[in-house]
Amino acid sequence: MKKICLLLAASCIAIIPLLAQSIKGSVMDVRSRQPLAGAVLKWIETGKGTVTNALGVFEISWPAKLPATLLISYVGYENDTVTFSNQTILHIKLKPLTLQEVEITETKEATSYSTIEPLNRQTLGTKELKKAACCNLSESFETNATVDVTYSDALTGSKQIKMLGLDGAYTQTMIELQPGIRGLATNFGLAHIPGTWVQGIEITKGIGSVVNGYESMAGQINIDLLKAEKAEKFHINLYAGDMGRYEANIHTGHKFNKKWSTLLLSHASTIAGKNDFNDDGFLDIATGYQLSALNRWKFENPGKLMAGFGVFANYDQRQGGQTNFSNRAENDAGKIFGLGIVTRHLEAFSKTAVGFAGKPYKSLGLMLNGRHYEHDAFYGFKSYSGKQQTAYANLIYQSIIVSSEHQFKAGASFMFDRYNEHFKDSAFNRIEVIPGAYAEYHYNNLNKLDILLGLRTDYHNMYGILVNPRAHIKLNFGKASALRFSGGRGMRVANVFIENATVMASSRRVVVLDKFNPEVSWNYGTSLTHKFKLANKNTTIVADFFRTDFENQIVADLDKNSQEVYFYNLRGRSYANTFQAEVIYEPLKRFETRFAYKWQDVKTTYHTGLLEKPLIARNRLLANIAYATRFDIWKFDLTGKWFGRNRIPQTSANPAGLQMPAYSSNYFVVNAQITKAFKKFEVYSGVENLFNFVQTNQIIDAANPFGPYFDASLIWGPVMGRVVYAGFRLSIK
Repeated sequence: MKKICLLLAASCIAIIPLLAQSIKGSVMDVRSRQPLAGAVLKWIETGKGTVTNALGVFEISWPAKLPATLLISYVGYENDTVTFSNQTILHIKLKPLTLQEVEITETKEATSYSTIEPLNRQTLGTKELKKAACCNLSESFETNATVDVTYSDALTGSKQIKMLGLDGAYTQTMIELQPGIRGLATNFGLAHIPGTWVQGIEITKGIGSVVNGYESMAGQINIDLLKAEKAEKFHINLYAGDMGRYEANIHTGHKFNKKWSTLLLSHASTIAGKNDFNDDGFLDIATGYQLSALNRWKFENPGKLMAGFGVFANYDQRQGGQTNFSNRAENDAGKIFGLGIVTRHLEAFSKTAVGFAGKPYKSLGLMLNGRHYEHDAFYGFKSYSGKQQTAYANLIYQSIIVSSEHQFKAGASFMFDRYNEHFKDSAFNRIEVIPGAYAEYHYNNLNKLDILLGLRTDYHNMYGILVNPRAHIKLNFGKASALRFSGGRGMRVANVFIENATVMASSRRVVVLDKFNPEVSWNYGTSLTHKFKLANKNTTIVADFFRTDFENQIVADLDKNSQEVYFYNLRGRSYANTFQAEVIYEPLKRFETRFAYKWQDVKTTYHTGLLEKPLIARNRLLANIAYATRFDIWKFDLTGKWFGRNRIPQTSANPAGLQMPAYSSNYFVVNAQITKAFKKFEVYSGVENLFNFVQTNQIIDAANPFGPYFDASLIWGPVMGRVVYAGFRLSIK
């Protein structure tokens, strides 16, 4: 009887904690011991949970089954877990996210896809950017499947990007979330950002965030530059190519104390060689030089105030045309065809962020930007000059609603643009004043379900009220799989002449039929990202489909007449469908392979009906193989790209012998690079277009550049053959 009583007593003692049916406690900062209001606590096994109150205190029911693990999360802090073992009181201390954690970048993949963010975002790190010579931003995507890089014409040698089957003008290209390559800089601005200045690139497919404006239509590209507070004391990168291209980049950084730091980036380059690979009497790339400098400053008082500001300046001068061209007088007299391009760019920028003590989820930020941009050019008898003055401001407030599951951003923006353009003997001037407001709500259920809803309303002094809603949804299946859906509206005001500068590289007569309206489109998309182990090796599969439907678009019609180009507002349908699948696999340690396929169906209504948009490859393949020895002493990179056929605008009205086929041929391009690292410096050498493929018949009627049939704008393939280069990098930390 005594034993039975003892057993009953022991059982009662064991049951007493269970009768409590709940756990009480608090969540606080591990350093300051400040309570964290709105922290989320959830049982991993069931998803049930609670949030802390204004004093950081919580109460949560006991788990239904054992074993059980409690997950604690809070914006700006590391997640923590507690294994349940009959506790009734818990005091949890969370660690803030630290800069040291962010600085571990070299251990990440060269290219990574996020399964955490609601947007379909791809990040290119420094490893990826170093896989190619990466002389400027337009050449930073050579190993990337999402962004296509093509030559713009057969005279300048400049390159342009395309995304989701659309020209780069439809992709909002930002520099650290401020307006970047836009307006008159759309065509040539990418070449003014040296690749060595870039710390990383974020590529967002589909409609972007409303926080950054309304101009995102086919995606966003955000360029992350080197930071003053993390800069090396000295860095130099020298480059030389056998085509006569030479570049030098010098970076100097200094940290005055824990709060103040500065960084100076400088660039000088020249193309001195006169190259004519196909012997058509024209330079394949314009000669000239470029000078750039950027100076940035950073002040940081952690948790209270952060301020960054700086200035950027660029001067670019190019000259091309026939190989024996020397001065404009020869061109103006109609003797020797020449071209000249001069751009000047001056910009000032700043970012200020105010923090709130004990509330890392809350901040108030202000971004300011002002720029002056000039572009002057002549192509034979055609001339263009343009000036742009821009002022930009964006005030952003972010916080949470009750808990960190519910986050929001709200703010107001202001954009001012003054354009003064002259094409031949006509002037096109306008002033745009656009104040706007926006709000974005983000629901995040511990990375299981993400919903991002945004709405912005702007008032345009020329076009009235502009309303653009956007939505993103992400579903997570486990920790390494994400299914996304997105949709929304974007718009922009086109700068027709500079965005179609290739038309100036021809004798086509320019005909403007309409007063242009803003371009408006809806973009919808879905994507699947899945990370797993294949033969115990890291593998990532990404597949996505996007469609862009235009309500209005400025159409450049090259098909109605081969001696003219017509510009007019869309009169019918225009759309772009793209599907892309990519596999990243690491069969061996430090050996990464990447394979991608892209299909594009892009059509626009022209005078002759709905046609495939010209000079866009319907099918494309990419393969990249990269290997690095231990400690990255040796690095090897090989990239192969296959392009399917392009539709070429009709030239059947031209005389026999001055016509192009209806479609281009398929072709391959292969690039390779080897890098050897020493204690403080690296040397690299590589080759572009290894098999020396160039487009045949690049220029129609090259023998008569001032005649009615001359056309150097119908470029679907490389205009330059094999290029061998070498370089040197030295860093002092």
